[in-house]
Amino acid sequence: MQPQALRLSEITISNLRSIQRQTFPLSGFTALIGYNNAGKTNILMGIRWLLSRFSLDISFFDDPNNPVEVEGIFEGITENVLNRLGEEKATAIRPFLNGDMIRIKKIQRVPGEIPENVEIWAFVPPNRRTDKRKEWIRTDDVFRCAFSRMFPAPIAIWDFEGNESLTKLLHEIFKPLERRFGNEFCDILSKFSDMLSPGSENQAAEIQSFDHDVNEKLKPLFPSVRVELNIPIPTLETFLKKATLKVIDEDDGFERDIDRMGAGSQRAIQMALVRYLSEVKKHHNNHYLSRTMLLIDSPELFLHPQAVELVRVALKNLSNEGYQVIFATHSAQMVTSEDVSTSLLIRKNKERGTYMRKRMEDAVHQVIQDAPSQLQMLFSLSNSNELLFADYVLLTEGKTEWRVLPALFERLTGQSFALIKCALVRQGGVSNTRKSMQVLSAMDMPVRSIVDLDYAFTTATRDGFLEANDPDIKFCTNLFRELAFRNHMRLVNGRPVNKHSNISAAKAYAMMAAMPEAERPIRNIHMKLRQQGIWVWTKGAIEEHLGLEAKNESAWSNFIERCKSQNFIRNLPDYDGIVELCRWIIDGSHEV
Repeated sequence: MQPQALRLSEITISNLRSIQRQTFPLSGFTALIGYNNAGKTNILMGIRWLLSRFSLDISFFDDPNNPVEVEGIFEGITENVLNRLGEEKATAIRPFLNGDMIRIKKIQRVPGEIPENVEIWAFVPPNRRTDKRKEWIRTDDVFRCAFSRMFPAPIAIWDFEGNESLTKLLHEIFKPLERRFGNEFCDILSKFSDMLSPGSENQAAEIQSFDHDVNEKLKPLFPSVRVELNIPIPTLETFLKKATLKVIDEDDGFERDIDRMGAGSQRAIQMALVRYLSEVKKHHNNHYLSRTMLLIDSPELFLHPQAVELVRVALKNLSNEGYQVIFATHSAQMVTSEDVSTSLLIRKNKERGTYMRKRMEDAVHQVIQDAPSQLQMLFSLSNSNELLFADYVLLTEGKTEWRVLPALFERLTGQSFALIKCALVRQGGVSNTRKSMQVLSAMDMPVRSIVDLDYAFTTATRDGFLEANDPDIKFCTNLFRELAFRNHMRLVNGRPVNKHSNISAAKAYAMMAAMPEAERPIRNIHMKLRQQGIWVWTKGAIEEHLGLEAKNESAWSNFIERCKSQNFIRNLPDYDGIVELCRWIIDGSHEV
């Protein structure tokens, strides 16, 4: 069995810019999705700060009178990992382990504080506390060294002052070179060590002379101290970290540093390095030695659609090869159905600051108890990743709605679904309506549904939207008996069915809805469900309201083309009803 990968599974950020105090669950490949200025980059910054050694200035403090605090839960710290750290480092980590998990907290109390004064604390699990041990203990150098071995400083790619993403990517790419030639390189440099090191018998005469002469000049000014020149011996890592790229224009041969290129060119080169890193690390399987974070703000920026897909695949591969990938995005192309359920929907308002809606995965587990149904619901909703980029979801039962409603809505209202931030999501089946609405509500996502008339008779009672003895349902059920007698229609439990019947169930509902005496009870049913966010087609299905004679691509394409004519729209069989539906859809967007 493959060991659990090291990862940051949860982060709680307090008082960092727009984040007042929020907890964010994280997976190995996490998309942060939200509109501009929602605070996605602040989440990335919180993660970066927790795992790096630098101080925050006052611009990062939401309230300068309170500290910035970031707490992380790290998992996958197994005995295998500890054994590879060495005895001293493993001993420093063990007192804080709860199974394979550890909690770390970083606190900066004053803006602009020197990095050495920024506090790093570790949580002591109750079963590891002695009488003298507190809940949180401030960490020492050995602990911090051991922890950074498992979770090194992240590679951050976004636009901010002092960004070293390029050199960090190059360092990651050339780590195999460092492993191959590091010792040989150090042997070469060690020859210079005696010549440069203070107190060495072979120290260069120029350095000895410098130390002597400077101290002679210092003695009259400060008799009780002396100085020594200290020249650090570089390593191969030092050189790799200083590496950069030259960019040559093949048309005119002009050469320039990458930092002098435009933003689009720089991002393209960064993403090319990410793709190359993905190739270098393929089958690396470094799941239990360390876990480097790759934090990217808008990886799709400046890239054409095909390039976006290539970058997404590279990042996904890296998440399986020793990296934890967390990125902010505005592109649905960066999130496939496989990762929708663990993506984070980031929002911001005046009262709460930056916050997240409940993840789809967590919402499904909250609403649905049995595992097979959870998987079915996740599959159904995850195949509609558009809902992650919306503030309002409109569920549809059939493909006809999904194909023709966007064009019809835009033609009648002058607005698109995207403009009102609405995602039109086709369900896997009408039987999922209640559960889908509950899951989306648990995600704090406003939701409405459009269903065929048969839903009111076959499912709405079971789902709790209508009473079991609803008088309007009973009245219409009696009408089915009359239709069955006249048309050789087969009924089961008083409802029409397809099997062994001369008339399809869909046609039977349309026939019943066309009966004059059915108009009032069906309208009553429509209003009862409408009050609960469900629009039921009063004529049976959308085809009857639009005059569509078929459910195929040819009929849908022809209808969309004819929608461009105002006369055609006004001559729809139920023009007033469709206008009313459009108003109802717009009203749903006001619930956001």
